[in-house]
Parts: sequence; structure tokens; C-alpha cells
Amino acid sequence: MPKQSYKIPTGNRVTISKNLEQEIKKRFENDRENRFQLFLLSSGIRNKYLNKKTNKYSDDFLKWYKTSGMVDLFGLIPNFTKYSSSGDVIHYVGNHTSDPEKYLKKLPLSVGSLYEISMILKMSKDLFKVCLHFTPTRKSVDDPKHEWVTKRPSLINKNSSELKIRIWRRKWENPPPPKVKRTDKRTLPFVTITCSGELFDFDKKTGDKTGVLDLDEVESFFTKLTKFFKKEAPDKLQFRLDDHMENLTEGYYKRKERVDPGNKVNKKSKTVQRYK
Repeated sequence: MPKQSYKIPTGNRVTISKNLEQEIKKRFENDRENRFQLFLLSSGIRNKYLNKKTNKYSDDFLKWYKTSGMVDLFGLIPNFTKYSSSGDVIHYVGNHTSDPEKYLKKLPLSVGSLYEISMILKMSKDLFKVCLHFTPTRKSVDDPKHEWVTKRPSLINKNSSELKIRIWRRKWENPPPPKVKRTDKRTLPFVTITCSGELFDFDKKTGDKTGVLDLDEVESFFTKLTKFFKKEAPDKLQFRLDDHMENLTEGYYKRKERVDPGNKVNKKSKTVQRYK
């Protein structure tokens, strides 16, 4: 394989022309296609070596993953799982939507964004398709589909960030209460709950999550708290539950992106294949 040149191009190659335009578009196109195929390959590997009953990978796979240098490419196993889940999204859009070419172009390239989108797909294929066209909201988890509020732009688009989809998903699964009026008298401090600052800890070299607490655990505990509060609060005029989940989520992703070695800018492409 010939050695690549890493010199900044000059002269005719960077002069505005049809050739320059075509080279740029082709490189974006190739980058997008390579990433999609890598996601699909990862999904296929997971399907073969993940035991669905125990949700654990085989010993052969774990040994191969560690000794073959995959950790240097994907990161730790949880990050490989995100690549695999991204492949699930590519497969579904490429094979189970009315216009694969159109909707594949709407997908972001970020592993984190596609992973969050895969969680929507797991929740509901119907909801997933709505998110390809709109950003839906609801007042309660019990609201029927015809009561959902759907606004544009679509939640799923090429510029969708991992942070944006994560915050939307949390609000969808646990709709926030109505905004507090100025006349609200529930203002006296009563109980304070804090979480570990290690929520924001990431390995500076690999970008992997470290520390005793991850965002999934915070969200899970928050969901339990809100359910308990709604069920057990003696009178809605007596007590109010405020949270700082959006600030925590934004801080989490800000620090994550700061150390992420694979952080990429979204790119455009025209090529669409059949994504099986």
C-alpha cells in the first residue's frame, strides 16, 4: 500500500473548479459510506457473539477484542455496543422505511447521536418514524398518539446532537411538569439530593467513562424519584420537585466531547446502497 502524503495541498488542486468540487463531495461521500458500513459490520459481530439471554459476549469474542487491537479502535466494550446499535439504525432505515435514500441522508454520522436514535427505535418503531418527520412532545406518558404535539424540524436530522436527543428522550419518557407560576408558594427548601462529581469523569486519553457514576444511573434514579413523588405527594399544592437534569446532561456531554478522540463533524453524502 503506497504511503499517504500528509502535506497541505497547493496550486491547481485547491483552485476553485469542478475537479475541486468533485473531490470534496467524493471524500464526504466515501467517509459517510465507510462509517455506515463499519456500523453495520459492528452490529453483525454483536449479533453473532452476544448471548441474548445473558446479554454477555462470548469468551472467544472478549479475548479476540482485547488481543486484536479492537480496544484501540472502538474503545471499551460499551463503546463498541454503541457502534453496533448505530448499525441497527442504518439497517432499519435502509430496509424498512418508505424512502431509504431520503431518510439515510437525514441521519447524523456521530456514534453518540446514532446510539441515542437507536434507543428511540427500541422504544417504538412507530415513534421512530414520527421522529423522522417531527419533534413530538407529550404531557403524560399515557397520552394517546393523537394527542402528541408534533412540530418541525424533525428530531432525527443530520445535525442532531447526542445531547439534544438524550434530553428529548428523557423528557419523552418522563414529561416535565407545567411551568411554575409566579404565585406558587412552594418555595421553602425542604430536601437536597446531590450526586457524585465523578459523573463528569472521563479518561482523557481514550474518552472512556470513568468514575463511580454514569448518566444512565442518574436518569434511572431520577425516574424513580419522580414516580415516587407523583404517587406519594400528599397534595400537589404542598410540595414541588425541582431538578437540574438538563444542566447535568449538558455538563456531561460537554466534558465527554472535550476528550472524545473520535469526535467527528457531520458530513454529507449522495451515495445510498442497500443496508442489510
